[in-house]
Amino acid sequence: MENVVSTSVFDDLKSQIFDRNKWDNKVFSVYGYEAGAGKSRRAQQYLAEIEDRALYVQRFSKDGELDATAERINLLAGKEVAVAFTGEDTRKKRARKKAIEARTLCITHKMYSNICRGDHQDLIVNRSILVIDEYPDLLEQITVTNKEIGQLWTDIFQYGFAETDDLASLLRDMANKYSNDSTILKNREMVFVNFQSEQYDKYKEVIGQLLKKAEQAKRTDHKELLFKFQQILNNGYYFYEGAFHTFDSTPKFVMLDCNIILDANAELDYKYSLSAIFNVINQPKIYDYSQAEFYHYNLNTSKKALKNYINLTERALEQIDLKDSSGMLFITEQGLKEQVEKGIEAYFNDSFDGIQETIGMPVTVDYFGNLIGKNNYRNLNTVIVQKTPNFDYGTYALTNFFYKYHENLLTDNIAIFQDDDVEKIRLSTIAGEIYQAIRRIARDNPGDAKIHVFNSNQEVIDMVLEQMPGIQYHKCQIEVNKAGKGAGAKEKEKKPSLTDKRIEEVKTILANLKQSGKSDITKKEVRIQIGIKSSANFTKLFDDLKPFLQINQISIKGQKFIFN
Repeated sequence: MENVVSTSVFDDLKSQIFDRNKWDNKVFSVYGYEAGAGKSRRAQQYLAEIEDRALYVQRFSKDGELDATAERINLLAGKEVAVAFTGEDTRKKRARKKAIEARTLCITHKMYSNICRGDHQDLIVNRSILVIDEYPDLLEQITVTNKEIGQLWTDIFQYGFAETDDLASLLRDMANKYSNDSTILKNREMVFVNFQSEQYDKYKEVIGQLLKKAEQAKRTDHKELLFKFQQILNNGYYFYEGAFHTFDSTPKFVMLDCNIILDANAELDYKYSLSAIFNVINQPKIYDYSQAEFYHYNLNTSKKALKNYINLTERALEQIDLKDSSGMLFITEQGLKEQVEKGIEAYFNDSFDGIQETIGMPVTVDYFGNLIGKNNYRNLNTVIVQKTPNFDYGTYALTNFFYKYHENLLTDNIAIFQDDDVEKIRLSTIAGEIYQAIRRIARDNPGDAKIHVFNSNQEVIDMVLEQMPGIQYHKCQIEVNKAGKGAGAKEKEKKPSLTDKRIEEVKTILANLKQSGKSDITKKEVRIQIGIKSSANFTKLFDDLKPFLQINQISIKGQKFIFN
């Protein structure tokens, strides 16, 4: 079940939906209720109660999630008022008719993006309320490389416009110039260029004509190619990594009479500061994190750095106290999931299934990009974030460009990691991803959470900590072996396994008890002390303990260790 939070917490949200005097058709009211508070369920309840026609937008439809949302609204309404509509339904006349007639229509972010491009306008006719769950990202990147420039010569010449050859030559010259500029290379600059001068109008006009001809010729490939050049000419571009980068400026945020975004990252996500259409309404924190533990390991976990680590997972496990743990969630990137799983198996010296039986708790590995909205880890209380969720730097720069373009603000060159706005976008995005990831666990009682984050950027960590006031913060150092270093590989071979550590724990317990004068102790008592739940797994240690027991004159009789 979702966390039960007092309804009074959501009074602002309820008032925004029910009080028409608060509606604004030019602004999104962005509510930053913290992750796990139940803001989505509460909004769905209000849509079930209100008679106004609404559009509800959520990120995914996979695994029946969109259908589940519509069913939940219907259950709360006591009748069918909501319908889910996906891309697969767009060509089904009956499904579209049902969607148009529905009081509340549930769609995905992708469908909303299409509406913002001018498609499916029939779905929003006579609707008053728009609720979007999580930040709606309309940025669609466009890249023009030497390959596309070459196609202006080889593919588009057949239409008989000499201007395309001139445009191709112009862009090729620009690419050569910026690629060989020592100042740009030294400063690691992303060069911004626009085509606002009248001298470029002829190219814009010809590209517009060619798009119509490609449409008539039913050459979809030519349309897609020409559209890229149209966007380059209309918007301008950044040149970096040997190519021209811009975005599709076609989508415009569609708004109704009442517009709401629900986003747990709202207060830390800098993107909401980039446009006047967003009004972030700060919310008080609900949960008490004073009993939760946050362990910050100062380690670079970028994609490049992770490639060189050979035992990060094993080293991480050495730091983690599994006492009172209800299960572990490891978070990495998609391409490293298998490597992390192997590291866990190596540390426990067992298969994945065997490990979970031995330690008596679930252990799972997931990755960034597959976490937002997931509730299947809600009962685990230990999370290990082993990856910094970086996007390509160009994504942050183009996000900034996207909003400046639509706000009619000047855009200029960017030195990588030096531009204030782009850095705020980058760092707040990383912090938001980490916050969302760690809030997948301990959903019913965040105070139980044991959080282990491997990251070398203190500013990012501080942003995450602000979202969990009062949490117990521990800054830690950790040494990890790197590939290509013989000593490190040798050390890895010598590192004691969990079985070795438990054998040593048993020896310490028995030696101390004998020295204290105690006559015996049950096997069960020792087993519980070292954290093994299965008596069969505890018995597996006895062969390795035999020399120690003989030397110290400790015997095993029935269910007890006897100190002779």
